[in-house]
Amino acid sequence: MIKKIFILAFLVLTVLTVRAQDQYQFNHYIANQGLLNPAYNGTRDIISGLLIHRNQWLGFEGAPMNQALNVHGPIEDTNLGVGLVLVNDNIGFSNTFDAFGAVSYKLQLDRRDRFISFGLQAGVSSLVYDGTKAVVEEYGDPVFYSKESKFALNFGFGAYFFSDTYFVGFSIPKFFSNQFDYEANKFKNQLDPKNMHTYLYGGYVFELEDVRIKPTLLMKQVYGAPIQFDVSANVMFMDRFWLGLSYRTISDVVFLGEYIINDQFTVRYSFDYPISKLNQFNNYGTHEISLQFDFSFSKRPGMRSIRYF
Repeated sequence: MIKKIFILAFLVLTVLTVRAQDQYQFNHYIANQGLLNPAYNGTRDIISGLLIHRNQWLGFEGAPMNQALNVHGPIEDTNLGVGLVLVNDNIGFSNTFDAFGAVSYKLQLDRRDRFISFGLQAGVSSLVYDGTKAVVEEYGDPVFYSKESKFALNFGFGAYFFSDTYFVGFSIPKFFSNQFDYEANKFKNQLDPKNMHTYLYGGYVFELEDVRIKPTLLMKQVYGAPIQFDVSANVMFMDRFWLGLSYRTISDVVFLGEYIINDQFTVRYSFDYPISKLNQFNNYGTHEISLQFDFSFSKRPGMRSIRYF
């Protein structure tokens, strides 16, 4: 009973702190850039896809759980790229399903293979709040006696600068905030600059003989909440294994692993270990697994250039 009370209080305080933050997060954010930034779609010069499943605070009833699919690629003989983003985000009594289409335009800046890409995405979100799933001692509260659903339009913007060894990205994936108003007992979909989530991130790949080191940094900002930083470093061994460690300023340490099966498939796994007071209740941790697949329908198999992001 104490555990359930603690989790409920933690979830409520988290929501209040970030002003109804409705943006999902993934640990391998550098591998998930198509979900984070529409400008990334189509920049890898191949047909690329990513399938993710994330279980947060495993063992807690009503804890966040996410699934996502991103497929993108270039349009041959043009500077355009296109992508599809599908994300299912479930937490407690709320469920959000996003379906976005993205388009990007890539420009080569010089002969040193440095590029900049700009992207837009637009789509629809299905929002569901099912208060009937709550187990309450006192009946009659309308918040826990109804089920509300709504379809809402949204769009986002991003910019992405990259070369063979480094990259910098900026994005606002959603301009409209989709949140449930408990007082009005309905969803609100509004253009509110105070609830826009902005992302700024980047990384560099160092090559030291047969070892490659990839430090990265992601900064996430939303009005009314502290700026969140994700700092990570990954090391590549034998051209097959990536092992890394990440620290998130909401008091999480993340262990990262990646195995390159072949030129077409890569599998990734991560484990979150909280170093806050939540740790005493979080016995099973947060687990995330993903599969990346890369294909080319042209006569040039595989990628045209080596990319580590």
